[in-house]
Amino acid sequence: MLGLTPFKYLPKPMQTILLLCAVTYLLKWVGIGGYILVYGAFIPSRTLELWRFLSYAFVHYDFIHLLFNMLMFWMFGTEVCKSIGEKNFTALYLISAVFAGIFSIPFYSFGIMGNNPIIGASGALFGIMAAYAFLFPDRTILMFFIIPMRIRYAIWIFIAIDLFMANSGDGIAHYMHLGGIISGYLFMLGWSKNISLKSFFVSPKKQETYSREFFREQAKKNEPPPLEGELYKGNSNTKEERLNEILEKINHSGLQSLNQEERDYLQWFGQQNKKRG
Repeated sequence: MLGLTPFKYLPKPMQTILLLCAVTYLLKWVGIGGYILVYGAFIPSRTLELWRFLSYAFVHYDFIHLLFNMLMFWMFGTEVCKSIGEKNFTALYLISAVFAGIFSIPFYSFGIMGNNPIIGASGALFGIMAAYAFLFPDRTILMFFIIPMRIRYAIWIFIAIDLFMANSGDGIAHYMHLGGIISGYLFMLGWSKNISLKSFFVSPKKQETYSREFFREQAKKNEPPPLEGELYKGNSNTKEERLNEILEKINHSGLQSLNQEERDYLQWFGQQNKKRG
């Protein structure tokens, strides 16, 4: 149905986020939903209560609101997570949620938006949608489940709608949506240039690299390349272990995170398998 990946096959971060949102909604039925709403919602005037910048993204009080947000999250998040890796996807969701909250504060301060409590994953969700548009700009989606349109154009329509409806009083935090889109785009821009928060605090380790010619020579000799660089672990000394380490890195950080040595190793390993076949 709708081409959704079964829940048990979803990446772990997506399973966790979906379950957290579902649990916070279900808590309303055991008598503590009011507390979740009071202490979990984002309130623009309470910027010192820092947990609110994140907690609101997991709180839904209306079933339709929860269903729509989680459906969009499921549809767009799956491919984004597989493309950029689980750690990056988790960071994308959390950063988009926080930035969306921060982005709305100036509009409250200048009296453009009210001080009503804000809940829901929409800010983070729009960050994921921006990431999807960044990765797959020519993919066609059904706008409003009716109109087929490429995501690269649809995202601008979403922006236009939020700008137009921002002060309509419809009860939707449109400025949060805009903040989510901006943060999602900036995150993907950094990801595409292999920039991470860690790079600002940790100096990169110097590692030995090898040319393509070196790997070609090793392939001719039918010998594995030396196990050096950031993926070297303990006494790993087999080709299969080396491959598994690289695949694990792709799973957690995405294909973009591989350096040239690791890409060449994958190419070399593939050539060896072809020879065996």
